[in-house]
Amino acid sequence: MSRTRLGTQIYAVGGNIKAAHLSAINTKRTLMISYMICAFIASLAGLLLTARVESGEANLGSSIALESIAACVIAWVSLRGGIGRVQNVVLGGFFIVLVQNGMNLAQVSSYMQMVLLGLLLILAVIFDQFRYRMIMSGD
Repeated sequence: MSRTRLGTQIYAVGGNIKAAHLSAINTKRTLMISYMICAFIASLAGLLLTARVESGEANLGSSIALESIAACVIAWVSLRGGIGRVQNVVLGGFFIVLVQNGMNLAQVSSYMQMVLLGLLLILAVIFDQFRYRMIMSGD
């Protein structure tokens, strides 16, 4: 994200689209490219998940959205955009997988795992709010 021109443009558009437009970044093109990259990666992940479980169920990855948002928020990626690092998101993903494996070993039911992951997400959002207020106040 910080080593390529497109990465910095995506980062700028995610942080403040008006400021990115005023900085001579083609925001429509940047958004289109980022959506295309996201769609490609999501389709690849869907194919890999289908191949892994050898089944084509409609609700196969229903909890993946919650898990990915939780991994991002735990990795200190701001929900407002423009703040975060890819390396931290990878570590956040590893943390979520470790927590899920621990709950599987403890024989926690899948519904209770989603509830606990949701609570973890709520706590991470609360910490994100405190961090955002501290950044904005200059502390």
